[in-house]
Amino acid sequence: MRKWIATFLLLVLLIGPLCAEEVLKPGTKAPNLQLPDLKGNTIALENFQKPTLLVFFTSWSKSCQALLKELQKLYDENKQIEILAVSFDKKIKNLENFVAKAKISYPVLLDQKLSCLDQYQILILPTIVGINQEGIIEKVFIDYDENVQQALTDWANSFLKQK
Repeated sequence: MRKWIATFLLLVLLIGPLCAEEVLKPGTKAPNLQLPDLKGNTIALENFQKPTLLVFFTSWSKSCQALLKELQKLYDENKQIEILAVSFDKKIKNLENFVAKAKISYPVLLDQKLSCLDQYQILILPTIVGINQEGIIEKVFIDYDENVQQALTDWANSFLKQK
């Protein structure tokens, strides 16, 4: 039985990537998403006309918390971009407490059904997708550290130079 399971897992690992569509490939159209925000309003990605950082996170993750706080600073400084955060939290009260405490002013959406995991092929949190004003994926950032923070800042600031 163990050999069968090991063989099956090996096949999945080898064949899976060949069958998978690369959703987060730079140069492709970002899949639209429509999710409720913390007030119950439905927000659609396709309605954003500015370059957008689409952030997938959970409020209980320390790296996600650090990222969202830094993104708030970036959001306050750079009005040429939008930030749209998608939470996979199950406990809404915990999410609301974090958003209030961190003073997050950009939209925070709820994906309690985890529909974006498949739609955007999210494997690691946080995942940040840089989308230009035409809705095309330009960058994908996985996890969070000072290098990712610098890359996010550089990407956002590149739109300041265009104005």
